[in-house]
Amino acid sequence: MRIILIMIIGLMLSNCTNSSYVKNKKTITSPDDLQKFINVYCNKNKQTDRVIKVCGNGWSKDLNISESKAVLSAKIKIADITQHSLVSNEVITHKENGKGITKTYDLTADSKLEDVSIAGYKIVHKKVLKEKSGWRTLVLIEYKLS
Repeated sequence: MRIILIMIIGLMLSNCTNSSYVKNKKTITSPDDLQKFINVYCNKNKQTDRVIKVCGNGWSKDLNISESKAVLSAKIKIADITQHSLVSNEVITHKENGKGITKTYDLTADSKLEDVSIAGYKIVHKKVLKEKSGWRTLVLIEYKLS
């Protein structure tokens, strides 16, 4: 009798682990799925003159690391918009030879972020998706300009 009771309890517990408590569960199966979802998710909310809204995403086998990567990705985008400096070098040369004039153009540009502090941002929305053997986290961050 005890063996039958243990088997019944075991079956009930195994059924509990198979049921999903998450509604509208999504799984990313291809890069196209990921790109479509990111495009829809990130284009939901547009930024204004006073508020910058950016989307960040991160992937990891650990959920906490995935969330940290997503927030960091979004914060880097905010820093790039608000506090970056652009260093560019443009060279135009004209050389004359026996066949005519040869023109060359070379442009080098770097965006630099140095000693940047992003404080006062707000996570407006966060979405966590199961992707292969890890987690994909997408965050939408809002940063108010003063």
